[in-house]
Amino acid sequence: MSFDPATEGWEQTEAWGLPEFLRPMWLRTDATGFSLGFQPNAALNNGRGVIHGGILATYMDHSLGRTVREAVGRVPIATIQLDLHYLAPGDMNLFVEVRGDITRQTRSVVFIRGMLTQGGKPVLAASGIWKVLSPKG
Repeated sequence: MSFDPATEGWEQTEAWGLPEFLRPMWLRTDATGFSLGFQPNAALNNGRGVIHGGILATYMDHSLGRTVREAVGRVPIATIQLDLHYLAPGDMNLFVEVRGDITRQTRSVVFIRGMLTQGGKPVLAASGIWKVLSPKG
């Protein structure tokens, strides 16, 4: 039986800047914010039967960046630093979910931490710093 994100309260969302092979991107909101998710496919396999660590890193960077971008009013941002801690292999058969929490925010820099989980179990923890850039125009 395959997982259907739509039946679990997830909605497809824009995935600007995210490579096509990591789409569709799913969004689920609650009273404290939102989570982003995707369903792994065969192209994400690292050859050992688990999700490639670089794929998980890419998804974490994108998801935390989106959390920051929403918090700063959708102005341009850039990753300054992203520290990753791999906790478990990514299961090719389980939906991937990322949740970010901003820990500190100034006018020009945002600090965030996040957790990537599958089936409620931690797979990848991260902390990062994003630079708030001047709006184009």
